[in-house]
Amino acid sequence: MSTPRPLGRLAAVALLLAPGTAAAQSGIDARFNDLQRSISVLSGQIEQLKVQERQLEQQLTKMQTSFEQRIERLEKRPAPTPRTRR
Repeated sequence: MSTPRPLGRLAAVALLLAPGTAAAQSGIDARFNDLQRSISVLSGQIEQLKVQERQLEQQLTKMQTSFEQRIERLEKRPAPTPRTRR
């Protein structure tokens, strides 16, 4: 009688597990694809937020410049003279 070879047993076990392994791999692939889609969506949102941030920074800079110019003009005006009552 011959003794079973370890590789033969391993191959038999692998064949028995193959359908379950394929299902597990399929689940992993689906999850991986979901994660890739999520990353893609999030990357798009980040780009949109960066554009909005730049726009807001430009608006803020314009407002600061405008306020500084207004204050400067107000400071350059001569002080109002007090009115005398009659």
